[in-house]
Amino acid sequence: MVWSVSVPGIEVSVAAQPERTVVHVTGRLDQGGVVALRQQLSDHDRCLVLDFSRVSFVGLAGVALVEAVAEQVRAAGGELEVWGVDDPVLRQLHESGRLRALRRHVGTGAETTDRAQSRNRLVMREALAAALRVTGAPMGNAQLLDPDSQSLRITDQRGFHQPFLHFFRRVEAKAHGSTCGAAAEQRRAVYVEDVRVSPLFVGTPAAEVLKDAGVYAVASLPVLSASGDLAGMLSTHFSRPTTWTPEVRREVEYVAEAAGRLIR
Repeated sequence: MVWSVSVPGIEVSVAAQPERTVVHVTGRLDQGGVVALRQQLSDHDRCLVLDFSRVSFVGLAGVALVEAVAEQVRAAGGELEVWGVDDPVLRQLHESGRLRALRRHVGTGAETTDRAQSRNRLVMREALAAALRVTGAPMGNAQLLDPDSQSLRITDQRGFHQPFLHFFRRVEAKAHGSTCGAAAEQRRAVYVEDVRVSPLFVGTPAAEVLKDAGVYAVASLPVLSASGDLAGMLSTHFSRPTTWTPEVRREVEYVAEAAGRLIR
């Protein structure tokens, strides 16, 4: 028995066979795609195959879904296979025995590099959206590290206009006068509750830029790769002085950590 569903951004085709169920997925497994896919997955007590060979992007939500489905299937006494995707977190699931099989597709070197760069931008875009949801911040930006210049460059943003984007278009990874520079240098999250009195900003050109942008508080979180190297930065900005609760800090830091696990 075969049935399929198509929603904006993703197509799902399910083939129920006597020995297993194969779910063919085409499109992007971002937040919207995961919602559509989840609706097609019910309880399984046998082998379930997720065919991602035509998936162009597996984001934070996609990996979380695979982890949840793996536990669901194992709890029912079944097994999960994932086909046609090369993802570091899914490789860890396979190596730990939580995935019965993981068939990976690897292209040529040039194709892999181009796809990795595009994937990294999508990962950071999804992570920024998650960080804004967690913190309730109205503004924010995502940066990726340019390895040649060792500078952070904005790849996505919400709520900003010039001259903010021009001023912060490139930030040295060890620069002072910004939370993202401080977070990059310290390799840890930096929270500034009031930029008007923060030693990071008082007397610096950045202070005027933030004032013009209506920014009064900012948090910057380094995105570290699996090897511990700086890969990017997530920053959320508030239009009023802000104090982050321990719960919010844990959640937004988890978003940055999860993004780092997906960066290549």
